[in-house]
Amino acid sequence: MATYTSIINSVLRRLREDEVAGPTSTDYSTLIGDFVNETKREVEDAWKWQALRTTIPVTTADGTTQYAITGAGKRFRLQDRRNSVYDVTNKARIYPQSAAYLKQGLLENPDTGFPMSYYLEGFDSNQDPYINFYQTPGGVYTINIECIVPQADFTVGTEVLSVPDYPVLLGAYAKAIAERGEDDGRTHGEVLHKYGLALNDAISFDVASVDDSEITWHA
Repeated sequence: MATYTSIINSVLRRLREDEVAGPTSTDYSTLIGDFVNETKREVEDAWKWQALRTTIPVTTADGTTQYAITGAGKRFRLQDRRNSVYDVTNKARIYPQSAAYLKQGLLENPDTGFPMSYYLEGFDSNQDPYINFYQTPGGVYTINIECIVPQADFTVGTEVLSVPDYPVLLGAYAKAIAERGEDDGRTHGEVLHKYGLALNDAISFDVASVDDSEITWHA
């Protein structure tokens, strides 16, 4: 179980620096923490990790078109390759169309019914995205939003990393070496190469237990 502080200390040990009690114990540990968060984002964005997958249900109401996907956040992605969501009530998948096209449809056809399409537009005050359905729901439907939700940047130190920790460690270490600029790039290049290999290996391991339709990925 890798915490934010434990990853920072792993990087510090490799740099022959003293370990710290928390992310902001020193100016240097704060910098390493920034590198950890930066690399965490890179790793999270490299693949649809199973550890980041979740289903967020949206319950519609008669006559309401727009709903917040609560808890998704700005960096969320949909799991399905075609970006569909699932209408549990009608046992059907709903696919996206352009916002302009569906907005025009809502103007021309104000009738309500079961959702046939959707578009994403805007965020609420919690920075969760809005999903807008066409046609406007005419009753209570449960729509499952199957998505990937990355973790927020770490700050406290006790946060537990969800994605594989070894690539995050190596990526942060490579960034720290580059920042020091003490080796003419040789060690940096070696660690950066190891980071790429570790990320590829981690993705390959995660891919092995998902549906074959999801195995096309780019690291």
